This record gives sequence, C-alpha cells and structure tokens, in this order.
Amino acid sequence: MTTHTRHHSGASLLTAALAYADRGWHVFPLRPGAKKPAVPDHPAHLCDLTDRRCTDGHTGWEQRATTDPTRIEAAWTHRRYGIGIATGPSRLVVVDLDIPKVPGHHTGVQNLAHLEHAHGRRLPATFTVATPRGGQHRYYRVPRHGPALGNTASRVAPYIDTRAAGGYVVAPPTGTADGRYRITDARAPARLPDWFAELLTAPPLTPSPVQIDRTLGLTHISDALARYVSAAIDGELHRLATAGPGTRNNTLFTVAVALGQLVGADLVDHHDAHQRLVDAASGHVAAGAYSHRQALTTIASGLHRGAQQPRRLPAHLTPQDTRQ
Repeated sequence: MTTHTRHHSGASLLTAALAYADRGWHVFPLRPGAKKPAVPDHPAHLCDLTDRRCTDGHTGWEQRATTDPTRIEAAWTHRRYGIGIATGPSRLVVVDLDIPKVPGHHTGVQNLAHLEHAHGRRLPATFTVATPRGGQHRYYRVPRHGPALGNTASRVAPYIDTRAAGGYVVAPPTGTADGRYRITDARAPARLPDWFAELLTAPPLTPSPVQIDRTLGLTHISDALARYVSAAIDGELHRLATAGPGTRNNTLFTVAVALGQLVGADLVDHHDAHQRLVDAASGHVAAGAYSHRQALTTIASGLHRGAQQPRRLPAHLTPQDTRQ
C-alpha cells in the first residue's frame, strides 16, 4: 500500500508537470517537501563549471526551466520533486494573495477587494491555486503592451505580492510541511488588465521625511547624522524584507554586512542591529527560505564582516558631527 501511494504521488507530479508544459509554462524541480529549487545544487559563487549545464557559466533555475517532455520525464520519473513554474519565461504574472501572520490584519484577498473598489474595476477570474496557509495564487498572462514586469512585494497593497520575470511559484500538487498546493479554478489564465499592471510599474510615492529611531543606539550622534543612519537602515531592511525567491539568503548576508559597517563605525548598537535583522528575516524563515538557525548564522557572519570594514561617512557628515 505504501509503495503504491508513493508511486501514485510521483506519477501525479509528473503528470502535472507535463500538463503545465503543455500550457507553455516552464517547469523545474523543487526539493521534495520544500519550496527551494532542486537545481542547480550549488550557488553561483561556488560554481566550478563542472556541472554539464554550467560549462559556459553558471546556469540557474530560471534558465533550466523547460517545456521539453523528455527532460521533464527524466526529472520526475524517479524522484518526487515538487514543481516550480518559472513565471518569466512562461509569460505569466502571478498575483500572490497572502495571509497575515499578525491577527487582526486584512488578508491579501480583502486588500485586493478594497483596491478593486477604489479603482472601480475588478481583476478577471483566472487560473487559481490555493496555498497551504490559506492564501491564493492567481495566474495571469502578461499584458500585451507596457514595460516588462518583475517581482513585487506589497507594492500595491499589504499582503499582495507578484511574481513575473525573475520569479517562480510553487505549483500543485506540490506538498510542503504546511500542506499541499491545490488548483481551485482550472480555467485558462486571463490577461492581466492594464490598470493593475500600471499599479505595478508606477513610480513609488515620495517618501515621508525620515524619522530618527533613537532606539537603535543613535543617542550619541547629531540629528543630521542620525537621520542619515536611520535612512540607511530603513533602506537595507526594506531590501531584505522584499527579497524574492532565489535571492533571500544572499540578501540577508549583504544587508547584515551593511548594518555591520554601521556598527563598526560606532553609529549603531550591535544588539539592536542584530534584532532588527532577525525581525526582517522572519518572513523568509516562515516561507522556508532558510531556517531560524541558518538566519542567525548568516546574520552573525555578516555583522562580523561589516564591522571589520566600518562605514565611511559622506563628506558633509564627518566624525566630528557627533554629540559629545
């Protein structure tokens, strides 16, 4: 019975992968039970060009995604890989409506309804997937006109992300520790309306004046320097929080180095910088990008590396611009 169940599960994944390819969607394997790509099995900075697909340079999951039935059968016949769909080469824009982790917040579905009401327009019904945590993935074809679309995170509203060029989604019937992805509407994807595409490409609103956060150990420096440091921290933490699949671990290290440079320049308290990084990375931990322990290791390494190379201040903010 167990053997039959496993065989059926593997067969259904292969059948699904072939069906997606038949739609023209480029698929690639995900690690069994997880949301991470199974190939390549090495990051770009460790590529030694011995992988047969890397002989002309490192080749990532997006380049390996395929609609070739022969390659798909070879990948899924003997392994229970999950299925990833590379949205860029598939000419898809997937609207990810998430569930907040904080009680009392509106869901992505609710925020989309408010957005539709405000614009007097609705997104058309389309191919839809239910995610294990109660969210939705709505698949749309890219607009005929306008600039190329990439990935976004809460750009149009909280808990509404999108995946397009450079992104991927987990496809049914892939299962993870949270549960299984399920198709709830199998119709062909509708075209993404221009009004929604314009929201994804509109220039961001002019930011409000930077608020100085003295809880970060900025009590010993001037307002001008504290404002500069607060803006730098806000920008780095936003970059970490909105990092897309495939970039999250490298972004965590890079941002930790940047904050470590501020710590090394005696502009930020080490403990507070560490805690802000842990908080900003928590969403990626919940998404399975890395474990909490791996995040702590990366943060510690990045802060240490950055502290050895203290931030050099702009010319108008000299070390003398501090409070005595």
